[in-house]
Amino acid sequence: MDFRSLLLNFPSGVEKDLYIREVIGTQGQFGSLLELALHDKDPVAWRASWVLDGSDEQQAGLAIPHISKIVRSLPALESKGSLRSLLRLLCRYDIPEEDQGLLIDLCFSYLTSELYPLAVKVHAMQIVYNHVLIYPELKDELATVLEDQMENNSVGFLARARRLIKQMEKL
Repeated sequence: MDFRSLLLNFPSGVEKDLYIREVIGTQGQFGSLLELALHDKDPVAWRASWVLDGSDEQQAGLAIPHISKIVRSLPALESKGSLRSLLRLLCRYDIPEEDQGLLIDLCFSYLTSELYPLAVKVHAMQIVYNHVLIYPELKDELATVLEDQMENNSVGFLARARRLIKQMEKL
């Protein structure tokens, strides 16, 4: 299937569901679509990421062989839409130990930068929180960053940050 051509003209969620079924049903399609998500330009890149996230959500585990590649590709990713979908996907997984440092650093930078939209920040804070459960020493740093960023961000950011801070207080 030529996903690139199909993703250029992507009129509705109906097509997304068809593409998801294709990715789930055909070995190797996830990797092909991932290449578009990581290396193409918008709108193809973010649409490819959207389909990848939806595919992995419906068929848990599809992304497992690609987790390291996704994490290591994030610094060069230009599409904020792809970043949002790929971070959402990464929230569902245990990250290989050798990739955790890079991912945590990136997520802290997404949280503190004004360049990233709310959806990217929400998934970034969730990823760091997931790692607080493994590395409790990150708790104070995450809480400080969230508190610092509350006044500079939206109501949605504020609500999610407060919820995570409350959860960390229980740890």
